[in-house]
Amino acid sequence: MERSGQRLGLRIAVLHFGEVSGVRARLLPALAARGHAVAELQATGPIEPRGFGGRLRPTPAVALGLAHGLLRFGRRGIAHRWSTPFAFDLHSRRAGELLDRMSPPPDAVLQHGAIFSPGPAPRFPYVLLLDHTRRAAMEQPAAPDLGLPEPLDYGPDWYAREERTYRGASAIAVHSERVARSLVRDYRVPRSLVHVVGAGANVFPERIRRDDDGQTLVFVGKEFERKGGRLLASVFAALRRRRPGLRLLVAGPSRRLELPEGAEQLGLVPFERLPELFARSTIFVLPTLQEPFGLAFLDAMACALPCVGTEIEAIPEIVRHGVTGLLVPPRDERALGEAIERLLDDPAGARRMGLAGRDVVRRGFRWSLVAAKLARLLAEASGGAGREAAPALRDRGRRPQAAPGLPGRADDP
Repeated sequence: MERSGQRLGLRIAVLHFGEVSGVRARLLPALAARGHAVAELQATGPIEPRGFGGRLRPTPAVALGLAHGLLRFGRRGIAHRWSTPFAFDLHSRRAGELLDRMSPPPDAVLQHGAIFSPGPAPRFPYVLLLDHTRRAAMEQPAAPDLGLPEPLDYGPDWYAREERTYRGASAIAVHSERVARSLVRDYRVPRSLVHVVGAGANVFPERIRRDDDGQTLVFVGKEFERKGGRLLASVFAALRRRRPGLRLLVAGPSRRLELPEGAEQLGLVPFERLPELFARSTIFVLPTLQEPFGLAFLDAMACALPCVGTEIEAIPEIVRHGVTGLLVPPRDERALGEAIERLLDDPAGARRMGLAGRDVVRRGFRWSLVAAKLARLLAEASGGAGREAAPALRDRGRRPQAAPGLPGRADDP
């Protein structure tokens, strides 16, 4: 976009590894709405064993990727095939090639995550957006009895690549203070390079509705074990013996679960249907055991639901204990049950917490706010190549586009 010979907005190349909890679906349109030209580039794909339509891809890169994963991580190597130095370098080369093919070239690069770099020797200024670091992930507790093994140590050659990617960035935008601390402590990144930009709720209805019966719990999360689903099911079954009218709605997991009586599995619920689901729920409960950030809490808070969560990782930065919900120690069934009953027994207090949570999201956890912060960092990284369009000139219906001639699907060779 240009006016009087001066280009408005930046050409931003967004490097990513696929969809993650609505980040791309919400954040990139928010950047485009500010007048920036956003081109999406997916760096992963060459080592994916299946392509479009689920067809097997017996290519040398696929074979090498699986071999490196299995040699380094054993039986867990297939799931962690992106987590080897081989994969890091291959994806970095692909990222660099995709960027080099952009015409015109980008003013700046926004990269989601650090499982590759924007080229073996990045040619364009880049800003990273992180919800975690690998060192921070290593602090997550294991729970083998609940299906969560020990976190994998990716090894010193991986950490060296990760650190080099961090230290080469023009800026690093992080969702939480916890990740900011890890960057400084674990990777020797200067604190001046790190900016906490938060995250945004995937939904924020103009009006909130309450159609619940005062006895309905709701769980939202695809990974049932990691999100504490088994723990919640056990606590729910115990509570229901005293409260026969208690209900539990489970959204997210696609595989069939064995749930206690009174629990209903809903499958995957699209973001646009979350307000309807939360409207017929009384309390959002997510006793997660490992959680880089916790966007689901923001969605529930945006719909004025009080939350019950665990005191781990960045969750205390989202759910304010006693204000927007209650936090309990992980794996503490007694504390979890008591927190749920405390809110059930105080509907007025629970409603106040829900409204307070919605206000917290409104003021600080919106993707439009994150986009504004990222736009400033990208403009600084670009050295003033473009600027943000004036509000009256922004095309709010604009959507990010794939860069011309640049494939981005996981089935690309």
